[in-house]
Amino acid sequence: MEIKKRLLPFILSLGGVLSDYATTIIGLGLGFYETHPAYHPLKAILIFWGAITVLTLLLPKGKLWTISINGIALASYLGTINNTLVILGFFQGLRI
Repeated sequence: MEIKKRLLPFILSLGGVLSDYATTIIGLGLGFYETHPAYHPLKAILIFWGAITVLTLLLPKGKLWTISINGIALASYLGTINNTLVILGFFQGLRI
């Protein structure tokens, strides 16, 4: 059970980065373009996993801190939400 708790933020952030990448590819196919020229999903996952690793090692072991680390992992879904809203027309995206 302990291993699952430790892996959860890594799995959550991987899902967020993969879904962000998928919606980015969909948006590119619809004529939008990536506003961050250096965006790459491997860089994104390295940043999230690095932050999660550092926080896991430095923060005390407790329920509040575990929830906080999982919350940071869930932040990886913000790109997906933004991309989805642009694709659906709620936000104006940048077209080529």
